[in-house]
Amino acid sequence: MIHIPAISLYIAATMAACQPAADTGLVEIQNFGDNPGNLNGYYYTPETLPADAPLVVVLHGCVQDADEIARLSGWNQLADAHGFAVLYPQQKRVNNLNNCFNWFVPEDISKGSGEARSIRQMMSFVFKKLPLDSTKVYVTGISAGGAMAAVMLAAYPEAFRAGAVMSGIPYAAAADLTTGLQAMKGEITLPSEEWEARVRRQNEGFTAPYPALAIFHGVDDPVVNITNAQELAKQWASLYDIDPEAPAEVEIVNGNEQARRTAYQDSTGATVLLRYDLDGLGHAIAVDPGEGPTQGGAEGQFAKDLDFHSSYWAAQFFGLVK
Repeated sequence: MIHIPAISLYIAATMAACQPAADTGLVEIQNFGDNPGNLNGYYYTPETLPADAPLVVVLHGCVQDADEIARLSGWNQLADAHGFAVLYPQQKRVNNLNNCFNWFVPEDISKGSGEARSIRQMMSFVFKKLPLDSTKVYVTGISAGGAMAAVMLAAYPEAFRAGAVMSGIPYAAAADLTTGLQAMKGEITLPSEEWEARVRRQNEGFTAPYPALAIFHGVDDPVVNITNAQELAKQWASLYDIDPEAPAEVEIVNGNEQARRTAYQDSTGATVLLRYDLDGLGHAIAVDPGEGPTQGGAEGQFAKDLDFHSSYWAAQFFGLVK
């Protein structure tokens, strides 16, 4: 596995170390099969998991692990409330010094190889172990995990209904150290057609619609420039033959002036692309600690109270909230 120390050092200089995680009830996956990316994996289920339950794959950010993203994001509590399982792939330091998924390494983001293949194998493992519906699968992540969520949607579109990328980067925006840093700074901008082509090259015979996508990004993100949200929206809009400059609707979310949602519809009128621009948010997920029906998550170095629980709104987009 390739080490990219410069990216690790850049992120380390920008972020503080994560806090110790509370017990999140995660179960480690042992011997899940072919593991070319050399990843670990964990899963979470409610006490009672209904038959044919959905699965959400949650990918942590740099200097995080599965426990930390579970604690901050509130996905386990959503699983308890709405009856689905959560899969948490986890990076190893031997692969990346700061526990970042290697979204900038071609061998790790290509269908059938590297870290993308390992995550897909974990999914196959939990499908066999748990009473899940393999047609109801979703993926989300923050930062490097957000970029890797875009990788999974691009490399394995047949495996997912939808995804949510938080503070992430378009698929195949980088192929090495130099372009990885450029992408993080928002310096990789391409025509929509080229963004689309980079996705379609992974599955040249794929003719079905690509998974729907929600993009969440802090307007004030100093690590992954918000230009990446615009470029990712262009990439997915092109896959759906949508004009990214002509959204169907722009609105304030739930009366929260800091959360602006832009919705795009396909030719059938279905909302297939959402973009959330979050004012006052840096490189973090937005949370709203509390017991209300739309509240959840916990504050931390990578999670800011914005009175907006991004995981809840992702789950709503996925159709998991009853």
